[in-house]
Amino acid sequence: MDSVSAVPARPGAIVFDRQAKGLTSIAVKGFLLSLVTFGIYRFWYITNLRRYFWSRTIVAGSPGEYTGRGKELFLGFLVALAILVPVYIVLFALGFAYPPLAPFAGPITFVFLFLLGQYAIFRGRRYRASRTLWRGIRLGQDGSALTYVGLATGWWFLTLVTLGIAFPWMRASLERYRIGHTLVGESRMTSTARGSMILKPWLLFYLVALGPLFVSILALLVANDFSFPADLMIADPDKPGKFVFNPIYAGTPLATYGGAVAIVASIFIPLALFLIPYYRARETRAFMNAAALGAARLNSTLKARQFYWPYIVYMLSILGYLAAIGIVIGGSAFLLQTSGLGSGAQVLLVIGMTVAYLGSLLLFAVLYVRVITVRLWRAVADSTTIENVEALDAVLASSRRTASGLNEGLADALDVGGALEIGF
Repeated sequence: MDSVSAVPARPGAIVFDRQAKGLTSIAVKGFLLSLVTFGIYRFWYITNLRRYFWSRTIVAGSPGEYTGRGKELFLGFLVALAILVPVYIVLFALGFAYPPLAPFAGPITFVFLFLLGQYAIFRGRRYRASRTLWRGIRLGQDGSALTYVGLATGWWFLTLVTLGIAFPWMRASLERYRIGHTLVGESRMTSTARGSMILKPWLLFYLVALGPLFVSILALLVANDFSFPADLMIADPDKPGKFVFNPIYAGTPLATYGGAVAIVASIFIPLALFLIPYYRARETRAFMNAAALGAARLNSTLKARQFYWPYIVYMLSILGYLAAIGIVIGGSAFLLQTSGLGSGAQVLLVIGMTVAYLGSLLLFAVLYVRVITVRLWRAVADSTTIENVEALDAVLASSRRTASGLNEGLADALDVGGALEIGF
C-alpha cells in the first residue's frame, strides 16, 4: 500500500445557509413582476433564485457561483418559439389539407415533442453547468444531445413494454450518461449508478401504487375481450357537449370491471402520490453515492423523512390559510346578507375576494420556495459529504466556451426545464 492510499480520507462538508435571509423578498418580487409582465420576468426570477441557492451552498469551504443572466434565458425562449411555432403550424396544416393524416397528427406531435423535450433536457443542463463556478473553476458538459435522445427513447420504449419494470435501469443509465459527461474544469465526473440501487424503492412504489391499477385494467380488458363498443359513451341530453356512460351497459362486465378500475384508482393513485417523496429520496441518495470526481467521492446519508417533512409543513400551512380565509369570507358574506347593505358593500366584497385570491397565489408561491425548495435543497446538501476531499485541490480550470442560452430556452418553451433541480 502506497503512502497516499494509507492516509485516511477526511470528509469535506457540504452545507447550505439555514436562515436563507433575503429569499422571501426575491420570491415576492419575482411573483409580482412575473404577474404584471405576463410571465416575462420569470426568466430573471429563475436567474435570481439560482444565484441565491448557488452562492449559499458551501462545498468543501467554498461557495458556488451562478453567472447566468435572465436576458439569455429570455432570448433563448424567443428563439425556441420561433422554431416551434412553424412546426405546430405545419403539422396542423398537413392534417387540415390531407384529412387522412388528421388522426395521426396528435401521435406525431407527441413523438416530436417527446424527442425534442429529451434534447432540450440535456442541452438545458449544459447551459446551467456552463454558468456554474466553484473556486473560480467553471463546470461544463460535453457529450451529444442526439445520443442522449436515442438513449432516452430506447429506455422509455423498454419501460413501456415492460409496464414500468425497466424504469430503475432507465434512470440509472441516463444518470450515468449525464454525470459521465459533466466536467469540473479539466476533470471529468463519473457515476457508477445501477438500476439495482433503486430497485427496492421502485418496486415498493410499483407494487403498492401501480400494480393494482394495472391488474384491474387488465381484468377489464380480459372481461371484455379487449374490445369496447363505440357507443360506450353517449351525449348527455341535459348538458350539451358532455358525455355520459351508456345505461344499456349497466350490469354488464364492462360496467362491473370499469367500476372496479375506478375504485382501485381512487385508492391507489393517492398512495402513489404519497410514495413519490420516498422514492425520490432513495434515488437521490443512491445517485449521489455513485458520483465521483477522480478520487473525491460523494457520500450521502439522506433519509426519506427529510423529503416528506417539507411537503407536510407546506400542506398544513395551505390548509390553515384556506381555513382562515374561508372563515373571513364566509363571515363577511353572512354579515352583508343579514345587514341588508347596498350594492356598494357587495362590490367591496368582490374586490376583497379578488385581492384575497391574488394574495393566496403570492403566498403559495413564496411558501413553496421557502418551505419545500429550501428544505429539500438543504436536506440534500447537509446530508452529503465528500470523501478524499483533498483530491479536489488538483482540479484545474478550463478555457471551455460557455453554452448558449438557447439550450435552456428550448427546455422552457417545452416546459421540461426546472428553475432549480435538487441534487445533480
